[in-house]
Amino acid sequence: MYLDSFFLCLSGGILGAQGLLTVLGKGKKMQNVALIAALATLVIGGICVFMHLQHWERIFNAFGALLAGNGYGVSGITLELWGCVVEFIAIALFFLFARRAEDGVAPKWAGILAIIVGLALPMVTGDSYLMPSLPTWDTPLLIVYYLTNTIFMGGLAALVIAGLTGDVEARDFMVKTALVGAVAQLVIVLAYAIVINGSAATYSADIAFYFDPTLPMVDRAAVVGSLLAGSNAVMFWLGAIIVGIIAPAAILWLGKAKEGQQLAIYAGGAGVCCIIGGIIWRVLLYSAAMHIFALF
Repeated sequence: MYLDSFFLCLSGGILGAQGLLTVLGKGKKMQNVALIAALATLVIGGICVFMHLQHWERIFNAFGALLAGNGYGVSGITLELWGCVVEFIAIALFFLFARRAEDGVAPKWAGILAIIVGLALPMVTGDSYLMPSLPTWDTPLLIVYYLTNTIFMGGLAALVIAGLTGDVEARDFMVKTALVGAVAQLVIVLAYAIVINGSAATYSADIAFYFDPTLPMVDRAAVVGSLLAGSNAVMFWLGAIIVGIIAPAAILWLGKAKEGQQLAIYAGGAGVCCIIGGIIWRVLLYSAAMHIFALF
């Protein structure tokens, strides 16, 4: 829930941003660096997918059921596996056709493919967490959050790469992309928090109860209501909202006219804030779902 979704969103965002620039006829200088960054974060995210199974060798269960899953459809971990494989293929095609081109720029169809795959991977990752046993996660808002987080982080990462490679022509459009991602993420996070706040009733008799002295019954309303005004409110408002969204958007706005290393510094600072806020929000989502131990 934490690191795998974070790195896969970051990878998809970088690939999608480079694909968008390619379609617009921009981003030639930063193209190779962006592809390397997308591949590196994809590999890290893929490793994290293995690790969140507690026993990494369990991933081979997914290899044995690539299309059928557990008999009820393709399993969530298999979806993530497929997503990583498809993005790797998209990166490889992007690089190969860029190398074959006389001007060193990938064709526009490769850019379109990169956009589609880059945005699809985080959505597939979000879909893998939808399960009736965890009503806090079982909402399309989780998928949409991952999508907005991908756009936000992808735009910021592209700006860092553009600054380091001196690709000035990519700056203005990526600033707009990152700001759009910030606004969209703010709206979705607030909406998601409100939905979680009122979700106590979804933990109903339809979900079985059990007794375990080490996992006592809890106040469901207090757990799901902790984000907006409860025990997790400071972490939510200060960490996820202010540090994670408002601060990076403000830093980006201040540095939107910078070039070179200055642009990379401003975008990097905004990116660090975005990363902190994104991790905090993922922790809160985990906390709001997993702390209701009386249900399974």
